[in-house]
Amino acid sequence: MEKILNELANKKNVKLLFACETGSRAWGFPSPDSDYDVRFIYMHERDWYLSLAQRKDTLEQMDGDLDITGWDLKKCLQLLKKSNAPLIERFQSPIVYYADESFKTAFQDLIKLYYSPTAVFFHHYSLAQKFWNELEGKREKKLKSYFYLIRSLLSCNWIIQDKTVLPMDIEGLMVKIDSHRRDELRELIKLKSTVGEKYFHPANDSLNEWIAKMFILLEQSKNHRGVSDQNMQALDDFFIKTLNSYADNRTS
Repeated sequence: MEKILNELANKKNVKLLFACETGSRAWGFPSPDSDYDVRFIYMHERDWYLSLAQRKDTLEQMDGDLDITGWDLKKCLQLLKKSNAPLIERFQSPIVYYADESFKTAFQDLIKLYYSPTAVFFHHYSLAQKFWNELEGKREKKLKSYFYLIRSLLSCNWIIQDKTVLPMDIEGLMVKIDSHRRDELRELIKLKSTVGEKYFHPANDSLNEWIAKMFILLEQSKNHRGVSDQNMQALDDFFIKTLNSYADNRTS
């Protein structure tokens, strides 16, 4: 994977800073036919950022079951100011394909500074509502969507119990629920590892009851989760320092 990413970076004339797996493989409940959802952060040479023009700040490459998407460093720092949940969780991924260790450590420190439990809570809460609207009342549920719903609920549950940055993987999130529910979910995870992405599973009354109770709990607890009041200064400083450390500031 690192070879593929380096080839893409060389082709686009950018520097690779960090790359990891996201999606079901990193979340801990893949199917045999799950795609590889690879996400990476890159940077251009310093002069690229001096243009007044609006410039493309993403890179994409699709190849079979490889779904590769990269975000430019500046874009990532702007998203971090908003405590963007998908960006934050990438630095919790258990599957890292490439990391400049000094960059990774410094970025993780910034995450702690700009982490807003409220922003991350409502990201996952809205996803949970979306998937429950899709699944509620159906006697057979797409197992993939079922797990997306459950993971979102577990993420919200973590946030109302713990102020630290939440884990990415479902095993880490499940430490906040009872052992019986963990065992029940592990059986479903085991099943999902043997069936395709389009598999529909009979409704589980016990899990549905737990889901309903979770929504009641989250509705009662969703306010006053905490926000970050940091300004842009630390992000600006990090951006400039990273450019000076890594960028190839060639003059034409």
